[in-house]
Amino acid sequence: MRVVLAFAACVLIWGSTWYGIEWQLGYVAKEWSLTYRFGLASALLFAWCYYKKLPLSFSKSAHLYMLGTGFFLFSANYNMMYLGTIHLTSGLVAVAFSLLSFLNIVNGKLFLKTDVQFSTFAAAMLGVFGLVLIFKPEIQSFDLGDMTTYGLAACVFGTLLASFGNTIVGTKKVKSIPLLPFNAWGMAYGTAFNLLAALITAGAPTLDPRPEYYGALLYLSVMGTVVAFSLYLWLIDEIGVAKAAYMSVMMPLVALFISTFLEGFTWTLYAAAGLSLVVLGNILMIKSKTPAKPE
Repeated sequence: MRVVLAFAACVLIWGSTWYGIEWQLGYVAKEWSLTYRFGLASALLFAWCYYKKLPLSFSKSAHLYMLGTGFFLFSANYNMMYLGTIHLTSGLVAVAFSLLSFLNIVNGKLFLKTDVQFSTFAAAMLGVFGLVLIFKPEIQSFDLGDMTTYGLAACVFGTLLASFGNTIVGTKKVKSIPLLPFNAWGMAYGTAFNLLAALITAGAPTLDPRPEYYGALLYLSVMGTVVAFSLYLWLIDEIGVAKAAYMSVMMPLVALFISTFLEGFTWTLYAAAGLSLVVLGNILMIKSKTPAKPE
């Protein structure tokens, strides 16, 4: 039940963060918004760890894992995905990111020696194909002759970087480090990388005069980063990188249901069929055997 609740919480939170991100567009460069988001999240986690007297001092080797997680999971993949969204519709971005379920299976096999289960692979395939049906009109508008190809490549590469970050979290070394201190340090390193990217690509920092920007920043930092990532990294430890990544398929559905009520999204026969496949894939994923934790 804890696993189900954690998985559902991550899907619901991350599925709603698209709207928080939309509220941040306009005045502040996306690189600076990422810096503010992960910087605030890291500061909150450090404060909580200090209050709870959790360990914050670790070996150099542990910091290397935190550094890698910060780069791949909290910085590089976000910057690449944001870059891709400039040239792609939200549907294509969702389909590209859903490839995380496949990439985690491959990287889990290559780097973590995790067995590839047919049910897990089939669930990932059903999920991605389901999203393809749901976003069929947007995919049909894809044109290899314009910048959408560049945007798609950036999103797929960003998804690959996220998978590398997931794989680091799944190693034996990371499993021996307390979760919240690991997240605090990882997000601090991610903030440093985001700061460097912002200074190089966006220039001097800027602030947004709109109060909704800061409401979105607080939601993205606390719920979308501190809470969701803590639950997600815990899930990787509990059920493995492959099964945890299936939420990359489920998250767009939450955004679509929200869009149905707030933006008038119209469900078609293709979209309904796609939804059925995603749900079927989720059932297969739940029923598949959870890999044993490494000793």
